Amino acid sequence: MKLTVDLSLLNQAVKTMGAESIDFELSSDLVPLEPIDIQLSEGLEVDFKDIDFETGLASYEGRQVLLYIKDHSYNNKIYSVLEDGTKGNKYHIADCKTLEKMRQQGRLERYVVTNKLDGHFLVSGRDNVSNELITGETKLNVCQFCLEATNFQKFASLKRGALRRQFVTQFDLAEFFDTYSSFFKYMPTGVANTEAVHYTNDWEIVSKKTRERYNYQCQQCGLELEQHKHLLHVHHINGVKSDNRDANLTPLCCDCHRKQPNHQHMFIKHEDTKLINRLRSASGIRVKESWKEVYDLADPGMHGVIDLLEQSQVYLPEVGYELNDATSGVVASLELAWPFKKVGISVDKSAAIAAHKQGWKVYSMRYALRLIDELTAKLR
Repeated sequence: MKLTVDLSLLNQAVKTMGAESIDFELSSDLVPLEPIDIQLSEGLEVDFKDIDFETGLASYEGRQVLLYIKDHSYNNKIYSVLEDGTKGNKYHIADCKTLEKMRQQGRLERYVVTNKLDGHFLVSGRDNVSNELITGETKLNVCQFCLEATNFQKFASLKRGALRRQFVTQFDLAEFFDTYSSFFKYMPTGVANTEAVHYTNDWEIVSKKTRERYNYQCQQCGLELEQHKHLLHVHHINGVKSDNRDANLTPLCCDCHRKQPNHQHMFIKHEDTKLINRLRSASGIRVKESWKEVYDLADPGMHGVIDLLEQSQVYLPEVGYELNDATSGVVASLELAWPFKKVGISVDKSAAIAAHKQGWKVYSMRYALRLIDELTAKLR
């Protein structure tokens, strides 16, 4: 329905008061909440074959999830698990050795998939004597093979034993989901960014003036975003959202902003990440001299792969590389690329297929990690 509200009297009153007129921008970047989102937040029992691992991460209906086996009936295990969750079934966040073994054995059990990220899981089990169904919540541990498969925060480099157990104890599910948020279309309801409530009422005005003062340029990577203002955020340097002093405010592109300390759960769409990399490339910002620069420019979801590549001492990759066809049209955008070798890594399957048609060998994140020796051999 078209609205025909006459605001002329209001505008006149504003002018009479001498108020300053400002431009503002409406954002449509809303995260839709559909019935499937509600079901996943509560836990949804599905067949293993319905869970997608195309990227290497567990996914269901286009949403990042974790999965676990709810039933703990064996040998009255339910009682010890409710008392100490570390004795329960491990939950999975990626395709790993354990899940591969279950495939080979034909043990395609029904799993509960969820995007509830507080680490507490509803478990159940039958009492072997009374046959009574016992249910309750407990804090389960993440599967170490999943962490190894993704090399999350360089987990694969840790020696087996105490260091890995300590990592598991301190593992933050929300941080893991945040790292790979741009790989998925939808953000888990448990990770929704609620920081806006801490900003001052005049934040939109303050933010706009700050970006104007710096000519809409990211103060970390140098990218100019006057034509893409929605990609430029304003960062509070000391982390205090109410401290709007000029000295505490600096504009950062959304990619640089999400990588600042204590900025977890900042959902950045994969399309925006690709656009930033494309704009950086067009501005000549993608040239790198160190692996740290690769880390800083790349999507955080690529960090596990980058760590292994750095250890293998291969040549530095291009970040956000655009592959053109004979007419100079862009046919694929690759997260990491070695143009002279015609080797790349891509999140999008369609981009990998398009690059393959141009004679490239393109790995998904999943296979880049799994076939790291093969990949590095091609890059030497």
